[in-house]
Amino acid sequence: MRPNCVEKWMVVLGIFLIVAVAGLFGPGVSPSYAADHYNLEEGLPVQVEDALPTAYRNREVQGLIRWDHTKEGEERLRLEPRFEIGLWRNLEAEVAVPFNYGSAVDDKGIGDVEVSALYNFNQETLLYPALAISGAAIFPTSDEGEGVDTRAKFIATKSICRSALFHRLHLNVVWNHNTDALPDERDDYYSAIIGYDRAITADAFLILDLVREQQKEKDQTYNLLEAGIRYQCNPLTVFTFGVGTGIGDDSPDFRVVVGFQRSLTF
Repeated sequence: MRPNCVEKWMVVLGIFLIVAVAGLFGPGVSPSYAADHYNLEEGLPVQVEDALPTAYRNREVQGLIRWDHTKEGEERLRLEPRFEIGLWRNLEAEVAVPFNYGSAVDDKGIGDVEVSALYNFNQETLLYPALAISGAAIFPTSDEGEGVDTRAKFIATKSICRSALFHRLHLNVVWNHNTDALPDERDDYYSAIIGYDRAITADAFLILDLVREQQKEKDQTYNLLEAGIRYQCNPLTVFTFGVGTGIGDDSPDFRVVVGFQRSLTF
């Protein structure tokens, strides 16, 4: 059964309250935090994510605006505010509330709220990469949402040379489960991302990735080449900008992403 408007906003508010309380009254108190342009976040500004969690006790607000132009000449706009906290050492949690608009979007307005966590297993060594796994629950708060969907992601990150430019390679493998799939939707769909990043200056990072991503709709698969910059303008704030181009008929023709991260000091 699809949630009505009041139920949707109760779910959204409840999720935010739970995460905020966990962040405010979790273990220990820290007087200040710092944003980190070296720590790659999904969608800020490209899809690839690294295996590093946010700092222990860090509280961070994030936001992105992503614009896709399809090969059919339609537009898709996504606005996504997020709240992320470092719950324990090597463990972070995040809540994201997307809003979708544009001529290519059937279900406009609030999307399905996502609650996720990432756990890092190890620091990388000379031979072995840093490894992490993340899991997410996607709650049906959109008009078309049905059932709680889930996602699991395996992440590996490895430095490829010892230099001040911090060259790194990344691998993401993602499995999505569609709990109440419609006839034209997949029950399970997958994606794989390979990425590379390096420092440009002390305050800026360049990120490149290649995305192969099955969509929830059957017979649709995205192939994307993306490039982005993460710039740390002060110790608490990071700005991001990215562009992408699709390969194949199903993929977006062109993509632009702008975003930010801001660590909180309460």
